Amino acid sequence: MEKHDGIKVSVIVPVYNTARYLEQCLNSILNQTLKEFEIICVNDGSTDDSAKILEKYSQKDKRIVVINQENAGVSVARNAGLNCAKGRYIAFVDSDDYIKKNFLEVLYTTAVSTEADITACDIIYEKDGKLISNNYMSRQTFKVKEPVFSTNQDKARFVKSRVIYNKIYKSELINKNNIRFVPGVQFGEDTYFLFIASMFASSIALTRHTAYYYRKNQASVSYEAFNSEIVFDLIKSLDNINSYIGARPLDDKKKTEYFNLFHSFAINMFYAWCKEVAEPYKTNFKSMVEERLKRISLENNDFVDSKTRRRYEKLTGTYESFWNKLAIFR
Repeated sequence: MEKHDGIKVSVIVPVYNTARYLEQCLNSILNQTLKEFEIICVNDGSTDDSAKILEKYSQKDKRIVVINQENAGVSVARNAGLNCAKGRYIAFVDSDDYIKKNFLEVLYTTAVSTEADITACDIIYEKDGKLISNNYMSRQTFKVKEPVFSTNQDKARFVKSRVIYNKIYKSELINKNNIRFVPGVQFGEDTYFLFIASMFASSIALTRHTAYYYRKNQASVSYEAFNSEIVFDLIKSLDNINSYIGARPLDDKKKTEYFNLFHSFAINMFYAWCKEVAEPYKTNFKSMVEERLKRISLENNDFVDSKTRRRYEKLTGTYESFWNKLAIFR
């Protein structure tokens, strides 16, 4: 039985050179309607005033824990937070984002009332000072029928969200399955963590009653990644999921189902990413994708619909249009 010391949620905040936004981030957490939380700030070798701000805030509020480490990347920073988290649930907030005042309370009460292992809410984007709402967490987005779901078919749709920060996770789920971020992966680390957590979650809940605020200027990180060698971390991320499933002591039927779910997910992710990769890296990226996809079989995979199958065929160079299949057009 895990001991939580009365802490309902541990909020893990990796920090690297975000002094400009850090105070707004911390204030948004400290002003939450839910009070039984801890904030674990991991300073990942910042060279700006981030460390000074963290020290000032930790002296004002004992709920703030500061870990200082040499720069090792966001995955290592989040793992450091996970290793000392005491909360019943875990939340991740990036240090240049912020959260709605009832974020922790709504997610926590929803998680407890539904007994869900993962609970997710909406994302509101901020760009140039303007807020942009969407239907990110609606049931229509994921095509699930209920606000609480547990089938692998629904999970397969849910993991396409890919991001970890608008959700809370039951600590027992994370620790029991030893789910951690992969060190050295700078881009796509969310994909690995969310997929594994969702796969082993007994159930997942959605709520529209709160929101996570994400700064759209962070999109530059994605832009830079797709225009640099960091983009190959996306392939590493999916390779790591494959290895994780393969190493788990699961019965053959369960392992086959998890691999099928993963293969469908991988096809769609690879298809989306191949469109974004910059020209200097596109040929090599596509070659690595094709090599991996040709190793898998889509036979008896109920997670692969007709659209996903077409994407697989295009990525592996085996696609043939309807008209080309007719002899008269050959």
